Amino acid sequence: MAQNTEVRALADVYRSVRNLTKFFINQLQDIDIEKQFEVDGVRLNTIAWLIGHLCWTENTLILKGVGNTDSGVPWLEEYGIGTNPAEIKTKPALSELISTLDSIHEKAMAILEGLSDEELTKENHLGFGFGGDKSKRMLIIHAIRHEPMHTGQLTWSMKLNSAETI
Repeated sequence: MAQNTEVRALADVYRSVRNLTKFFINQLQDIDIEKQFEVDGVRLNTIAWLIGHLCWTENTLILKGVGNTDSGVPWLEEYGIGTNPAEIKTKPALSELISTLDSIHEKAMAILEGLSDEELTKENHLGFGFGGDKSKRMLIIHAIRHEPMHTGQLTWSMKLNSAETI
């Protein structure tokens, strides 16, 4: 299938966002990813939660919402919206978190690249809406804008762990 202009642009932006996220994740080898910091009485998300949450988000928004499929990863729901890092029972190692992140992203990119620009306007399979828009386009845009927020949190956690971010 020939790639459509808008779909191609969205996929390219998503790849770029993920490449930046992976740049930072690849610097985590000597960091305790389960360490939870507290700043002014607020407990921050752990690095493990941030990566797991990015897996959950892409699985939910792109695989389920756009592609009407699922990765089948059993622990993802523990990293959904509003979950507490201190209460998570399944704690995958960094290597598993990274391989899951990569696997889900590969499936998500295949879904995006299989879409036509016209399909972007169709209602998503979850019925989720942002600003009244329940299109597949809006889920993709939300996934793209959501990740950098958590990548910023990841870099703050890295700095709190005395890790280099640049």
